[in-house]
Amino acid sequence: MRITNKMITTKYIRSLNTLSSDLDKLNTQIASGRAFSKASENTSAAVKAFQIRRDLSKTEGYQANIAHAQSSLTNSESALMHIEELMQEAKVKILVGNTVTSSVDERKIVATELRSIQNQLFQTLNSQASDVYYFGGSNTDNQPFTLDTNGKLAYNGESLWQLDPVVDELTIKGLKEDSMYVDIGLGLRMNGTDVDRSSVFQYSIPGINIVGSGSTTLADGTEVSNNLYDLLGQIAASLESGTYTYDMVDQLSAKLSESSKEVIYKLTEVGSKTSYLDFMTDRFDTRTLDLQENQVNVEGADPARTIIKFKSQEVAYSAALQMGTKIIQPSIFDFMS
Repeated sequence: MRITNKMITTKYIRSLNTLSSDLDKLNTQIASGRAFSKASENTSAAVKAFQIRRDLSKTEGYQANIAHAQSSLTNSESALMHIEELMQEAKVKILVGNTVTSSVDERKIVATELRSIQNQLFQTLNSQASDVYYFGGSNTDNQPFTLDTNGKLAYNGESLWQLDPVVDELTIKGLKEDSMYVDIGLGLRMNGTDVDRSSVFQYSIPGINIVGSGSTTLADGTEVSNNLYDLLGQIAASLESGTYTYDMVDQLSAKLSESSKEVIYKLTEVGSKTSYLDFMTDRFDTRTLDLQENQVNVEGADPARTIIKFKSQEVAYSAALQMGTKIIQPSIFDFMS
Protein backbone atom coordinates (compact mmCIF):
# COMPACT_ATOMS: atom_id res chain seq x y z
CA MET A 1 0.00 0.00 0.00
CA ARG A 2 1.30 3.41 -0.92
CA ILE A 3 1.57 5.84 1.99
CA THR A 4 0.87 9.30 0.77
CA ASN A 5 2.01 12.56 2.25
CA LYS A 6 -1.61 13.41 3.11
CA MET A 7 -1.96 10.23 5.17
CA ILE A 8 1.21 11.02 7.10
CA THR A 9 0.06 14.58 7.73
CA THR A 10 -3.39 13.49 8.88
CA LYS A 11 -1.94 10.88 11.25
CA TYR A 12 0.55 13.39 12.61
CA ILE A 13 -2.10 16.06 13.25
CA ARG A 14 -4.33 13.51 14.99
CA SER A 15 -1.48 12.44 17.26
CA LEU A 16 -0.51 16.05 17.93
CA ASN A 17 -4.11 16.87 18.92
CA THR A 18 -4.15 13.89 21.29
CA LEU A 19 -0.92 15.07 22.91
CA SER A 20 -2.30 18.59 23.16
CA SER A 21 -5.54 17.32 24.73
CA ASP A 22 -3.66 15.21 27.29
CA LEU A 23 -1.40 18.16 28.07
CA ASP A 24 -4.40 20.44 28.59
CA LYS A 25 -6.05 17.83 30.84
CA LEU A 26 -2.96 17.58 33.04
CA ASN A 27 -2.68 21.36 33.16
CA THR A 28 -6.31 21.56 34.32
CA GLN A 29 -5.63 18.95 37.02
CA ILE A 30 -2.70 20.99 38.33
CA ALA A 31 -4.69 24.24 38.32
CA SER A 32 -7.85 22.79 39.92
CA GLY A 33 -6.25 20.15 42.12
CA ARG A 34 -8.88 17.67 40.92
CA ALA A 35 -8.23 14.33 39.23
CA PHE A 36 -11.25 14.65 36.94
CA SER A 37 -13.62 17.35 35.80
CA LYS A 38 -16.37 15.19 34.26
CA ALA A 39 -18.21 12.23 35.76
CA SER A 40 -17.54 10.21 32.60
CA GLU A 41 -13.81 10.31 33.30
CA ASN A 42 -14.18 8.27 36.52
CA THR A 43 -17.75 7.13 37.14
CA SER A 44 -17.27 5.30 40.45
CA ALA A 45 -15.24 8.14 41.96
CA ALA A 46 -17.78 10.67 40.68
CA VAL A 47 -20.61 8.85 42.52
CA LYS A 48 -18.64 8.93 45.76
CA ALA A 49 -17.77 12.59 45.15
CA PHE A 50 -21.45 13.52 44.70
CA GLN A 51 -22.33 11.74 47.95
CA ILE A 52 -19.59 13.59 49.81
CA ARG A 53 -20.68 16.93 48.35
CA ARG A 54 -24.28 16.21 49.37
CA ASP A 55 -23.15 15.46 52.94
CA LEU A 56 -21.02 18.61 52.98
CA SER A 57 -23.97 20.69 51.79
CA LYS A 58 -26.23 19.25 54.51
CA THR A 59 -23.56 19.86 57.14
CA GLU A 60 -23.15 23.47 56.03
CA GLY A 61 -26.93 23.90 56.29
CA TYR A 62 -26.95 22.51 59.83
CA GLN A 63 -24.07 24.80 60.79
CA ALA A 64 -25.95 27.81 59.43
CA ASN A 65 -29.05 26.80 61.42
CA ILE A 66 -26.97 26.38 64.56
CA ALA A 67 -25.40 29.82 64.10
CA HIS A 68 -28.89 31.35 63.74
CA ALA A 69 -30.11 29.56 66.89
CA GLN A 70 -27.02 30.65 68.83
CA SER A 71 -27.56 34.26 67.84
CA SER A 72 -31.20 34.12 68.95
CA LEU A 73 -30.30 32.49 72.27
CA THR A 74 -27.58 35.10 72.90
CA ASN A 75 -30.16 37.86 72.43
CA SER A 76 -32.64 36.04 74.67
CA GLU A 77 -30.02 35.56 77.36
CA SER A 78 -29.14 39.26 77.39
CA ALA A 79 -32.82 40.19 77.71
CA LEU A 80 -33.42 37.64 80.47
CA MET A 81 -30.42 38.91 82.42
CA HIS A 82 -31.83 42.43 82.19
CA ILE A 83 -35.23 41.18 83.41
CA GLU A 84 -33.56 39.45 86.35
CA GLU A 85 -31.75 42.69 87.22
CA LEU A 86 -35.07 44.55 87.09
CA MET A 87 -36.66 42.01 89.45
CA GLN A 88 -33.79 42.32 91.92
CA GLU A 89 -34.03 46.10 91.76
CA ALA A 90 -37.80 45.93 92.33
CA LYS A 91 -37.35 43.71 95.39
CA VAL A 92 -34.90 46.17 96.90
CA LYS A 93 -37.27 49.09 96.24
CA ILE A 94 -40.16 47.21 97.87
CA LEU A 95 -38.07 46.46 100.96
CA VAL A 96 -37.23 50.14 101.25
CA GLY A 97 -40.84 51.30 100.79
CA ASN A 98 -42.62 48.61 102.79
CA THR A 99 -41.58 49.37 106.35
CA VAL A 100 -43.60 50.29 109.42
CA THR A 101 -41.82 53.65 109.52
CA SER A 102 -42.17 54.60 105.83
CA SER A 103 -44.15 57.75 105.13
CA VAL A 104 -46.84 58.23 102.50
CA ASP A 105 -44.46 60.28 100.36
CA GLU A 106 -41.73 57.66 100.60
CA ARG A 107 -44.14 54.93 99.53
CA LYS A 108 -45.33 57.05 96.58
CA ILE A 109 -41.73 57.54 95.44
CA VAL A 110 -41.15 53.77 95.58
CA ALA A 111 -44.42 53.20 93.69
CA THR A 112 -43.24 55.57 90.95
CA GLU A 113 -39.93 53.72 90.74
CA LEU A 114 -41.75 50.39 90.50
CA ARG A 115 -43.86 51.69 87.62
CA SER A 116 -40.65 52.73 85.88
CA ILE A 117 -39.32 49.19 86.36
CA GLN A 118 -42.66 47.88 85.09
CA ASN A 119 -42.29 49.91 81.90
CA GLN A 120 -38.70 48.70 81.39
CA LEU A 121 -39.92 45.13 81.83
CA PHE A 122 -42.57 45.71 79.16
CA GLN A 123 -39.99 47.07 76.72
CA THR A 124 -37.57 44.22 77.41
CA LEU A 125 -40.25 41.58 76.85
CA ASN A 126 -40.77 43.11 73.41
CA SER A 127 -37.06 43.00 72.58
CA GLN A 128 -36.17 42.38 68.97
CA ALA A 129 -33.16 41.93 66.74
CA SER A 130 -33.20 42.42 62.96
CA ASP A 131 -36.93 43.23 63.25
CA VAL A 132 -37.61 39.82 64.83
CA TYR A 133 -39.28 39.58 68.26
CA TYR A 134 -37.63 36.70 70.08
CA PHE A 135 -40.08 36.29 72.98
CA GLY A 136 -43.18 35.97 70.80
CA GLY A 137 -42.96 32.28 69.91
CA SER A 138 -43.83 31.81 66.25
CA ASN A 139 -45.06 35.41 66.19
CA THR A 140 -41.80 37.07 65.22
CA ASP A 141 -43.19 39.97 63.17
CA ASN A 142 -45.63 41.65 65.58
CA GLN A 143 -45.12 42.95 69.11
CA PRO A 144 -46.04 39.96 71.31
CA PHE A 145 -46.73 41.88 74.53
CA THR A 146 -49.43 44.55 74.56
CA LEU A 147 -51.77 46.12 77.09
CA ASP A 148 -55.49 45.36 77.00
CA THR A 149 -58.26 47.91 77.52
CA ASN A 150 -57.80 47.63 81.31
CA GLY A 151 -54.07 48.29 81.11
CA LYS A 152 -53.28 44.64 81.86
CA LEU A 153 -50.57 42.66 80.11
CA ALA A 154 -51.60 40.60 77.08
CA TYR A 155 -49.51 38.05 75.20
CA ASN A 156 -50.21 37.43 71.50
CA GLY A 157 -53.71 38.81 71.96
CA GLU A 158 -54.56 36.88 75.15
CA SER A 159 -54.96 38.80 78.42
CA LEU A 160 -52.65 36.98 80.84
CA TRP A 161 -54.62 38.03 83.93
CA GLN A 162 -57.82 36.41 82.66
CA LEU A 163 -56.32 33.06 81.66
CA ASP A 164 -57.68 30.38 83.97
CA PRO A 165 -55.49 27.25 84.32
CA VAL A 166 -58.56 25.00 84.14
CA VAL A 167 -60.94 26.78 81.78
CA ASP A 168 -58.19 28.00 79.45
CA GLU A 169 -55.92 24.96 79.73
CA LEU A 170 -55.66 24.37 75.98
CA THR A 171 -55.08 28.07 75.25
CA ILE A 172 -52.31 28.27 77.85
CA LYS A 173 -50.73 25.05 76.58
CA GLY A 174 -50.81 26.37 73.02
CA LEU A 175 -49.16 29.65 74.02
CA LYS A 176 -46.48 27.89 76.06
CA GLU A 177 -45.62 25.39 73.32
CA ASP A 178 -45.74 27.90 70.45
CA SER A 179 -42.07 28.33 69.69
CA MET A 180 -39.48 28.42 66.93
CA TYR A 181 -37.68 25.24 65.90
CA VAL A 182 -34.77 24.51 63.57
CA ASP A 183 -33.25 21.39 62.04
CA ILE A 184 -29.72 20.85 63.37
CA GLY A 185 -29.20 17.29 62.17
CA LEU A 186 -31.07 15.34 64.86
CA GLY A 187 -32.87 13.24 62.25
CA LEU A 188 -35.91 15.23 61.16
CA ARG A 189 -39.09 13.16 61.44
CA MET A 190 -42.74 13.80 60.62
CA ASN A 191 -45.89 12.86 62.51
CA GLY A 192 -48.39 12.93 59.68
CA THR A 193 -48.26 16.50 58.42
CA ASP A 194 -46.57 17.84 61.57
CA VAL A 195 -42.89 17.85 62.43
CA ASP A 196 -41.89 15.63 65.35
CA ARG A 197 -40.61 18.24 67.81
CA SER A 198 -38.21 15.77 69.38
CA SER A 199 -36.33 15.67 66.07
CA VAL A 200 -35.75 19.45 65.88
CA PHE A 201 -34.21 22.04 68.19
CA GLN A 202 -36.29 24.63 70.05
CA TYR A 203 -34.34 27.87 70.11
CA SER A 204 -36.91 30.48 71.15
CA ILE A 205 -38.62 31.03 74.50
CA PRO A 206 -42.32 31.93 74.50
CA GLY A 207 -42.72 35.05 76.64
CA ILE A 208 -45.62 33.59 78.62
CA ASN A 209 -43.16 31.12 80.15
CA ILE A 210 -41.12 34.03 81.48
CA VAL A 211 -43.75 36.31 83.01
CA GLY A 212 -46.46 33.79 83.99
CA SER A 213 -50.22 33.85 83.54
CA GLY A 214 -53.49 33.68 85.45
CA SER A 215 -54.08 34.86 89.02
CA THR A 216 -54.01 33.58 92.59
CA THR A 217 -56.54 34.30 95.34
CA LEU A 218 -55.07 35.08 98.77
CA ALA A 219 -56.57 33.97 102.07
CA ASP A 220 -58.38 37.29 102.48
CA GLY A 221 -59.98 36.93 99.04
CA THR A 222 -57.64 39.34 97.26
CA GLU A 223 -56.94 38.34 93.65
CA VAL A 224 -53.24 38.59 92.81
CA SER A 225 -51.80 38.43 89.31
CA ASN A 226 -49.34 35.67 88.49
CA ASN A 227 -47.56 37.65 85.76
CA LEU A 228 -44.66 39.88 86.72
CA TYR A 229 -45.85 43.00 84.90
CA ASP A 230 -49.31 43.22 86.45
CA LEU A 231 -47.95 42.12 89.83
CA LEU A 232 -45.52 45.06 89.88
CA GLY A 233 -48.45 47.34 89.11
CA GLN A 234 -50.44 45.85 92.02
CA ILE A 235 -47.57 46.36 94.42
CA ALA A 236 -47.15 49.97 93.28
CA ALA A 237 -50.89 50.59 93.71
CA SER A 238 -50.86 49.02 97.17
CA LEU A 239 -47.93 51.18 98.30
CA GLU A 240 -49.69 54.41 97.39
CA SER A 241 -53.17 53.26 98.40
CA GLY A 242 -55.00 55.06 101.20
CA THR A 243 -55.72 51.64 102.73
CA TYR A 244 -52.05 50.57 102.64
CA THR A 245 -51.05 47.76 104.97
CA TYR A 246 -47.62 46.30 105.51
CA ASP A 247 -48.94 42.72 105.42
CA MET A 248 -50.62 43.11 102.03
CA VAL A 249 -47.50 44.49 100.33
CA ASP A 250 -45.42 41.83 102.07
CA GLN A 251 -47.65 39.10 100.59
CA LEU A 252 -47.42 40.68 97.14
CA SER A 253 -43.65 40.94 97.51
CA ALA A 254 -43.46 37.23 98.41
CA LYS A 255 -45.54 36.46 95.32
CA LEU A 256 -43.14 38.52 93.19
CA SER A 257 -40.15 36.60 94.57
CA GLU A 258 -41.88 33.31 93.77
CA SER A 259 -42.94 34.30 90.25
CA SER A 260 -39.56 35.81 89.35
CA LYS A 261 -37.84 32.46 89.93
CA GLU A 262 -39.06 31.49 86.47
CA VAL A 263 -36.66 34.04 85.00
CA ILE A 264 -33.74 32.20 86.64
CA TYR A 265 -35.04 28.89 85.35
CA LYS A 266 -35.22 30.26 81.80
CA LEU A 267 -31.71 31.67 82.07
CA THR A 268 -30.51 28.21 83.07
CA GLU A 269 -32.42 26.70 80.17
CA VAL A 270 -30.83 29.13 77.71
CA GLY A 271 -27.39 28.30 79.09
CA SER A 272 -28.08 24.58 78.67
CA LYS A 273 -29.28 25.07 75.09
CA THR A 274 -26.24 27.20 74.24
CA SER A 275 -23.88 24.54 75.61
CA TYR A 276 -25.62 21.90 73.52
CA LEU A 277 -25.29 24.03 70.38
CA ASP A 278 -21.57 24.49 71.13
CA PHE A 279 -21.27 20.70 71.30
CA MET A 280 -23.09 20.33 67.97
CA THR A 281 -20.89 23.01 66.41
CA ASP A 282 -17.72 21.13 67.40
CA ARG A 283 -19.24 17.92 66.12
CA PHE A 284 -20.07 19.36 62.70
CA ASP A 285 -16.70 21.12 62.45
CA THR A 286 -15.02 17.75 62.90
CA ARG A 287 -17.40 16.14 60.41
CA THR A 288 -16.70 18.88 57.87
CA LEU A 289 -12.95 18.30 58.14
CA ASP A 290 -13.44 14.54 57.70
CA LEU A 291 -15.65 15.05 54.64
CA GLN A 292 -13.22 17.51 53.11
CA GLU A 293 -10.39 15.02 53.62
CA ASN A 294 -12.48 12.30 51.95
CA GLN A 295 -13.28 14.69 49.12
CA VAL A 296 -9.59 15.31 48.50
CA ASN A 297 -8.91 11.56 48.51
CA VAL A 298 -11.69 10.92 45.99
CA GLU A 299 -11.46 13.98 43.74
CA GLY A 300 -7.98 15.30 44.37
CA ALA A 301 -5.03 14.80 42.08
CA ASP A 302 -1.61 13.92 43.50
CA PRO A 303 0.34 17.19 42.92
CA ALA A 304 3.79 15.61 42.54
CA ARG A 305 2.60 12.80 40.27
CA THR A 306 0.50 15.16 38.15
CA ILE A 307 3.32 17.69 37.69
CA ILE A 308 5.77 14.95 36.66
CA LYS A 309 3.26 13.61 34.12
CA PHE A 310 2.64 17.15 32.88
CA LYS A 311 6.35 17.81 32.35
CA SER A 312 6.76 14.49 30.54
CA GLN A 313 3.79 15.26 28.35
CA GLU A 314 5.14 18.74 27.70
CA VAL A 315 8.45 17.24 26.49
CA ALA A 316 6.58 14.81 24.26
CA TYR A 317 4.48 17.62 22.81
CA SER A 318 7.57 19.75 22.09
CA ALA A 319 9.26 16.78 20.46
CA ALA A 320 6.20 16.18 18.32
CA LEU A 321 6.22 19.78 17.16
CA GLN A 322 9.89 19.51 16.18
CA MET A 323 9.21 16.22 14.41
CA GLY A 324 6.50 17.92 12.41
CA THR A 325 9.04 20.02 10.59
CA LYS A 326 10.68 16.82 9.34
CA ILE A 327 7.51 14.95 8.42
CA ILE A 328 5.63 17.71 6.64
CA GLN A 329 7.60 18.56 3.54
CA PRO A 330 7.83 22.20 2.56
CA SER A 331 5.85 23.21 -0.50
CA ILE A 332 5.90 26.15 -2.82
CA PHE A 333 3.36 27.86 -0.61
CA ASP A 334 5.88 28.06 2.23
CA PHE A 335 8.07 30.32 0.10
CA MET A 336 5.26 32.60 -1.03
CA SER A 337 5.15 35.98 0.65
